[in-house]
Amino acid sequence: MKTRLFCVISLLLLSLSCQFEQQELVYSGYSGNRDCFTVRVRMPDKWKIVNAQLKPDQMIVEFSRGKITEKQIVPLSSPFKELSDTIQFRGTNRLDGLTLFYFTTVEDPMSAFTPPLAKSKVTKGFRLRESYAIFRTSNWLMLHYSIEEINSSKRPSHTKINPPDNFRLINNDTLCFYFDGKSLKRKIPIQDFLEPHDKMGSSSEGSGFWGNELRWTSTIEILSKQMQDR
Repeated sequence: MKTRLFCVISLLLLSLSCQFEQQELVYSGYSGNRDCFTVRVRMPDKWKIVNAQLKPDQMIVEFSRGKITEKQIVPLSSPFKELSDTIQFRGTNRLDGLTLFYFTTVEDPMSAFTPPLAKSKVTKGFRLRESYAIFRTSNWLMLHYSIEEINSSKRPSHTKINPPDNFRLINNDTLCFYFDGKSLKRKIPIQDFLEPHDKMGSSSEGSGFWGNELRWTSTIEILSKQMQDR
């Protein structure tokens, strides 16, 4: 009887160990355009990212939890058919359990800017929890901001809190938006990622809810003032 019990316990432990080893990356959304793209994935911060490849319907991630490089496929929620054929992996940003994978097309090799630069921050107060992430390459600036209400006895109504795409970026560092029926402003250190000769050009933006979290993203093309003056 003791031998059987020991075998059962051993099998259970082995099963739990296999489940841990086979832990999968959890997809959490994407944003961007055909030339500049971001994919969010939930994965432990201690896992080292080796490489990533983006396709219209999935992202292939190479990572390491030790000495061995592993590979997993992360399906996108819906295919992005207009993705450029020359898009390449540029780097990542870590943000409160999320890993943001950044991809852009071939960039200007003559740019004086040395990519990539990344910064993220999470702020948690009594009522609100906010976070932002910034990533800069030679030709692109990717901005991500999120906010959610905490310690609330009732669930917020998405339709009353924020209409889609109701965000404005002013003075290159101030984000204006509506949340919970109020007009809010937040300073984001975007200027730290701009050189004196840089100018922010065209952008693609979007906002929406992921559960109770309101997310805003902006993908901005960086132009050279020197080139425009010629």
